[in-house]
Amino acid sequence: MLRSTLIRTAIAGVAVLGLAGCGGGGDQLGSDNAGSSPAPSKVSSITVGSADFSESQLIAEIYGQALAAKGIEVKKKPNIGNRETYMAAIKDGSVDLVPEYTGASLAYFDKNSTETDPQKAYDALKKALTPGLEILEMSPATDEDTIVVTKATADKYSLKSIGDLKGKNLVAGGSSEFKVRTAGLKGMKEKYDVDFKEYKTLDAGGPLSIKALETNQIQVTDLFTTQAVIKDKGWVQLDDPEHILPPNNIVPLIRTDHKSDDVVSTLNAVDAKLTTDALTDLVKRIDVGKESADAVAKDWLSKNPLS
Repeated sequence: MLRSTLIRTAIAGVAVLGLAGCGGGGDQLGSDNAGSSPAPSKVSSITVGSADFSESQLIAEIYGQALAAKGIEVKKKPNIGNRETYMAAIKDGSVDLVPEYTGASLAYFDKNSTETDPQKAYDALKKALTPGLEILEMSPATDEDTIVVTKATADKYSLKSIGDLKGKNLVAGGSSEFKVRTAGLKGMKEKYDVDFKEYKTLDAGGPLSIKALETNQIQVTDLFTTQAVIKDKGWVQLDDPEHILPPNNIVPLIRTDHKSDDVVSTLNAVDAKLTTDALTDLVKRIDVGKESADAVAKDWLSKNPLS
């Protein structure tokens, strides 16, 4: 999910579901883990978790409220952390369901994957998952990593693509993951031969990275395509002709032992109705309007009833 992907603020103090842009390979689920059990005909409860940014929190809140409306008891695990952290949680059974992003998740389970086509990335992810984990239908909604500079920086250095950063001696900043992942500085070096004078570890597209870019403490960062701040501030997204940034359609990642028919049909119905534009507007309400993910999710579901 560089992730995979609005100001990415983790709303840790609000009673919301805790939740783009992709780390090392995943471990097998333990043999004594319920994740290796077959899919049940029905479940009475499910624990929904999420990553540490507001969009992931929002989607998990939508999932949870939709499932609760079907009579399933929903438990929430707010603001778990980065991909490596919440993957550990779903593997050990601490959570049963998390919102994921196809390309970022594929890079986690198969670090050698080079898929850039959305459907092929989805198909490859289904094959790469460890036993006991499954994905449901992917949403048309996407949230992808994007390398961003201010318009002033783009004009000063004639920047249009990532490759134009070569030899510019700039300062980059963002999450700790962005520094080491292929969809980040590692890929920028390998595919574009781009180096930076310095890297400042800040956050995953959140207020620290945004403020640092705005005040020129850094000149390059990784944001997410659904972040309204990019358009609002007139910032420039650099082209990626070498495709180091993966396609990232939203998709539910679920433990097989909680993949009952009613859970599957409900989550697939949610993802079918989500759109990138709607997601951008919803997350802006959280990050800029300071509404809670709980309230925004409830409003979206009221306007998008599930069949």
